[in-house]
Amino acid sequence: MDVQQLLGGALGQQATQLISQQLGIDANQAQSAVNLALPTILNALNQNAATEDGAAALTNAIANDHNGSELTDIASLAQNALGGQGASMLKHILGGAEQNVTTAVSQNAGIGGVQASQVLQILAPIVLNALGNQSQQQGGGINISTIAGILSNIVGNQQQQAPQNQDLISKLLDRNNDGNVVDDVVGLLGNLFKK
Repeated sequence: MDVQQLLGGALGQQATQLISQQLGIDANQAQSAVNLALPTILNALNQNAATEDGAAALTNAIANDHNGSELTDIASLAQNALGGQGASMLKHILGGAEQNVTTAVSQNAGIGGVQASQVLQILAPIVLNALGNQSQQQGGGINISTIAGILSNIVGNQQQQAPQNQDLISKLLDRNNDGNVVDDVVGLLGNLFKK
């Protein structure tokens, strides 16, 4: 099963339900938040994976800490994320764009900024574990080319299915408003998840 099916299927439903319960928001708000937060995280990871250093850092983080084994208990994954791990991950994944993304998720879902940030924090380790899981299923273990290929395919599919979302996501990730997202996210993963 690929990451899109995994996140769009049972795992995605489980994550959305968990977000709704843990953050005290209704199911529709949780779904709206996930619908924007998830593709934004995937796009940011894809931009990072497009560089040699970013791909290496992402691959190391997934191989060492997010190989997919934690997907069996996403409740504890969410607890750890809200305990500080998720915020650290988001800082590296989104960098200076984190506030833009949080505000957009908050407005899109009609929830508070703190809740929107928590949605992003919960989703970050779930996405990384799903990537680790798929990379291993494709054979050859967790490696740079497999992860970069998975992300590229997902983002390409998202662009075809919802091109209007891609414009918004690009604007959210463009911290310096120069119309180029790559220069904003490249290098953010250099010390990914180092405490």
